[in-house]
Amino acid sequence: MVNLLRRVRHDYANHLQVISGYLELGWEEQIKSYIKEIINQLNQERIIFESVAPQDALYFYEQLLKARDMGIILVYDDLDVKSARYLKDNNEPVNSIIVLQKDIPPGEDDDPVLYISIHEEETAIEMYFSCDSWADESRQIRIDKR
Repeated sequence: MVNLLRRVRHDYANHLQVISGYLELGWEEQIKSYIKEIINQLNQERIIFESVAPQDALYFYEQLLKARDMGIILVYDDLDVKSARYLKDNNEPVNSIIVLQKDIPPGEDDDPVLYISIHEEETAIEMYFSCDSWADESRQIRIDKR
């Protein structure tokens, strides 16, 4: 938990430094654009904290940060799981992202965005991955609960 808080504080400090730099340069439009990006990111992360139990939310947020460290922006579209236990046991979705990473072309200006929906069924957990460069195709990965 402490490592996660350190990371959040570090990211927060970085955001403030960027905004401060833009202020010093008088770049008002860049400040507005940057703040919009931060708000968009926070809104995308909200699903984690509203969809699952608190202990699972921490796990999914850590997975999001690990993906970010890999140079991929992970966006949860849907989280329909009762427990993250099976995902934790398999370090998912990060292990699947490692496999899929070769199919994700780098973004033009930013890190590529990978969208994920996770659905728990009685016998398995289904993960659906998509990114803009895959057109309408998604990649499905199934984790059996046995």
